[in-house]
Amino acid sequence: MKSIKAFLYMGLWTLLIAIVLYSQGAHIHFREFSWAIGTSLILLFTHMVNMAIYFKVAGDEPYKWFR
Repeated sequence: MKSIKAFLYMGLWTLLIAIVLYSQGAHIHFREFSWAIGTSLILLFTHMVNMAIYFKVAGDEPYKWFR
């Protein structure tokens, strides 16, 4: 159950970032170097926060599935 809650929080966080990127026009300017670097850093940060959210909410429960 904790994993499902973590996936929900991760999805909400990712959706928020996607809305912000779309509203700023990242999908239009992706071929410009500065936009590409900026967008890639934002997506890397999003991934890192998603991992932190998952391990904060789910803890070590996924590793206990095979016991």
